[in-house]
Amino acid sequence: MSYRISKITSKLVDLYTAKGKANVLTPPEYKPALQRPTEVLILLAIVLAIPIGIWWGWVWTLYCLLAAAVLFGINDIFIQDDHTIIRIYGPLGRLRYVFENVFRDKYLQYFNETNTDGRPIPKIVRDYIYQKAKGIKALTSFGTELDIYDEENTAYTRILHTNFSSHSETTSYGFEVGAHRSNVKPFLVRNSINISAMSYGALNYKAAETLSLGAREVGYVNTGEGGCGPHAIAGNDTVLQLGTGKFGAGKDVTLPNGRHSRALDEALLKETIKEYPNIGMVQLKISQGAKPGIGGHLPGAKVTPEIAAVRKVEPWKTLISPPQHVELMAATSKEGVQKLMDFCQHIRSVTALPVGIKICVGKLSEIDLLVAAMKTTGEGPDMIQIDGADGGTGAGPNMFVNYVGYGGAVETLAYLHRSLVVAGIRDHVYISASGRLLTPAHAAYAFAYGADTIETARAAMLAIGCIQALKCHTNHCPTGITTNNKWRMHGINIPEKSTRIHKYLTGFHSDMLEITRILGHSDPRDIKPEDLRNMTNKKYFSSHFEEDPFGMVMPAPDSEHWQR
Repeated sequence: MSYRISKITSKLVDLYTAKGKANVLTPPEYKPALQRPTEVLILLAIVLAIPIGIWWGWVWTLYCLLAAAVLFGINDIFIQDDHTIIRIYGPLGRLRYVFENVFRDKYLQYFNETNTDGRPIPKIVRDYIYQKAKGIKALTSFGTELDIYDEENTAYTRILHTNFSSHSETTSYGFEVGAHRSNVKPFLVRNSINISAMSYGALNYKAAETLSLGAREVGYVNTGEGGCGPHAIAGNDTVLQLGTGKFGAGKDVTLPNGRHSRALDEALLKETIKEYPNIGMVQLKISQGAKPGIGGHLPGAKVTPEIAAVRKVEPWKTLISPPQHVELMAATSKEGVQKLMDFCQHIRSVTALPVGIKICVGKLSEIDLLVAAMKTTGEGPDMIQIDGADGGTGAGPNMFVNYVGYGGAVETLAYLHRSLVVAGIRDHVYISASGRLLTPAHAAYAFAYGADTIETARAAMLAIGCIQALKCHTNHCPTGITTNNKWRMHGINIPEKSTRIHKYLTGFHSDMLEITRILGHSDPRDIKPEDLRNMTNKKYFSSHFEEDPFGMVMPAPDSEHWQR
């Protein structure tokens, strides 16, 4: 096996198998065995400091207080497992929670921003994710803090519940990708929210193993373009992503013009599928919101032997992901799309698995070419992930993060959905949406315009302790998630954080089904645009795509884009 599972995760996998996952999750009231005795010793040292000082001399009071301080530090850094920041920074880390829990609200109320401010993800949205991850019922009082016309916090939409028609008493969800194809093992999507691509290398092994454990028996995890390793070790549903570098399933090649690139290695791909039978689908990454249209770069200093083993490359050697799959290089977009049809079919024949693509849309004309080719050939992707052009967890040049790409995920998935419907091939092609879809309100918006499922990377990071420090690209992540610094990684307690992932995925899905029920539907995919009031670019609610006065969000329904 190319990836060596950590001891704690290996033990958890065995316990999941022997006792069932639900019986192994960390309960909210759990405390490590040494935590309570240590807390008692700290309290005794403080309480007895003065009597001992009176009896033995005041220098002994200082010794008692020093002993209490040392025990307090040991407890914070090595024993307690509730707070990542405290495990990394010890008692100093408690200052963050003191300021947040005691002073923050007062400071914000009188001097600074509110709960609805903050970018790229407002605190009120982050709080929902934190509460779900901890299994806390997300409640509030005294009315909403939101300005309902603030699109950053309302997900551009209001959900129109029904008061008089009969509510659906039962809600359900699930579908199989690739079920219509012969000689392909269908891939079951069982949860309305799943974990989007984050590569091993961008995440460290503890963060990736945490995602794998948390998603087991709940949803799928996309491996990202760094190969299949810790993301799949718990036996969870897994999507193997192949980026332009084909790491984990590729080989170096030299192009006719003398440039070096990476091409698919069928033997390595088969070997990976055999090694991880829980891989249910292969995904080709065409582009992503964090860096649309460009490749990637992993410095040699970060290519450790462990990461190199998963990526099937030489350790300590810089890795370059080209901007385009060598198999899709062509003189025109039309020719490139046609090569994509052939490449998808080739991978299906090699793996006997469904094949998807991930794309951040630039020109809508390329969606037209894609749909036309799929209709003509009957080939192409079985599932298409539409990534919003607002960036993501992947580090990328700020020019590309800020300014490149067509728009938000919902805009482009709506165009794709409608194009597939017009072409008459929507029934066998599934669409996932990713890009700042963090709550069931965001998801309802996406489902209404054609999504079949939602994927998130940033919410998964928040669920395991991310504080939006915006340090992902620096290797100095303060919560130990996107760094290989061993001391910071120490802050991630795998049993406790994997439980949070489990609770976020299940809690989100439960809320999604409840929203579906109050709309009178039985499946989130039944939600329609008329179930929502959407916000136009003039910041008032209307029917978003049909009444956009300037044509900036979507082409008009009668424009040439819809002609076939």
